[in-house]
Amino acid sequence: MGIMAQNPSLVGNSLYTEAEKRNIILAACLGWGLEFFDLQLLALYGPQIMAYFGIDKANFGMLVTVQLIGTALGGLLFGWLADKYGRKRVLTWTILVFSISTALVAVFPFLTAIFILRFITGLGTGGEWAIGFSLLNEVWTPKRRGLMGGIVQASIWPAYAIAIFVSSVVVDWRVGFLLGVLPALAALWVRIKCPESKAWLEYNELKKSGNLPKEIKEQSKRSPMTQLFLKDMIKHTILGTIIVFGGQYAYYVFSSWMPTLFTETFQLSPAAKANILYAGSAVSFISYILAGWASDKWGRKKAFRIFAYTGLIAYGLFALLNYLGMPLGPIVVVYMAISFGIGFFGIFGIWFGELFPTRVRASGSSFCYSVGRGIASIAPAIAGFLSVKYGLGGGISTGFIAIIVLLIASIWMNDRKGREIGAIE
Repeated sequence: MGIMAQNPSLVGNSLYTEAEKRNIILAACLGWGLEFFDLQLLALYGPQIMAYFGIDKANFGMLVTVQLIGTALGGLLFGWLADKYGRKRVLTWTILVFSISTALVAVFPFLTAIFILRFITGLGTGGEWAIGFSLLNEVWTPKRRGLMGGIVQASIWPAYAIAIFVSSVVVDWRVGFLLGVLPALAALWVRIKCPESKAWLEYNELKKSGNLPKEIKEQSKRSPMTQLFLKDMIKHTILGTIIVFGGQYAYYVFSSWMPTLFTETFQLSPAAKANILYAGSAVSFISYILAGWASDKWGRKKAFRIFAYTGLIAYGLFALLNYLGMPLGPIVVVYMAISFGIGFFGIFGIWFGELFPTRVRASGSSFCYSVGRGIASIAPAIAGFLSVKYGLGGGISTGFIAIIVLLIASIWMNDRKGREIGAIE
């Protein structure tokens, strides 16, 4: 029997070498960053795709929504699989699914096929987030866990910058999507270099040998998804899902349509638009890391609410400026403020992972993030439909309401900063 089976209170992350910790951080960054690269290709190539197929914004919004629905289902599926078969193995599966299905878009450039392939892509991207953060929670020490989570979340912005670059220099959107196969190389690296979670391995060893504590043994007979709705976890499951919904809705209306707003409303050249998007991604990159650091210093909940209030104010100003018809300059300033405010995403992965025990950590984090994200998938479609009557700015402004929703839900959410994570919790 392993070390932690002899002493289940021993913290799993004390058993890793520094090299293993670095590999796990790198694996989480690669998986999450490349997922975001894939997702943003659709938004950045939006005008070309709409022109190619002759569809309007409402129909394009539905294409984005179909992929986001896939993320919800994929999160539930792969989160459950990660609790059952391990973090490392299933993380590899998710990266392979979304990278290969993205590349196939270039091979089958037909509207029906693209709807199907983007749904499959969503399945893969939906599972990756929670699994990567489950590994991180189970490996890193509590003192710097938030900062590491912020760094992993921030990895999406270098990936976004790469996506902006690709969409700027690769004119044919099909070729851009063909590059989506590159994440498969990251999956191979994860499989070779990234260690499995020792906390998960030890829990399964205890379960198979019949040495789990009586209460946990009874709970473990249920599926991980069922356990999420037991008395000690249902609060976190429901509130976490609502918080993610609010955050993702606010983000989706922002990221899906702002590139198009800059192109169509302000008639910006591709280079000028790219410069603004680059700057916004740099601001968010800093804010994600800062939010993770702040969560170690002040707690997950307090840091989250500080950034959320910043986003709320910025969205309110955007709605006002849109109503007044202000010129590009003030809109760009508010765009940067929103980019900073959404830094609260840098806290989600660590915060949710600390709320659930090892036996259901991937399922719990994935349920909150993926179901919340899946419900929020209505955001691009809603903004697209509203744009017909109120313009794109009017649709994007609905993010203000979404941030109010997440701020209200966060009032009752627990904060377990500093939690020691092991096989038995």
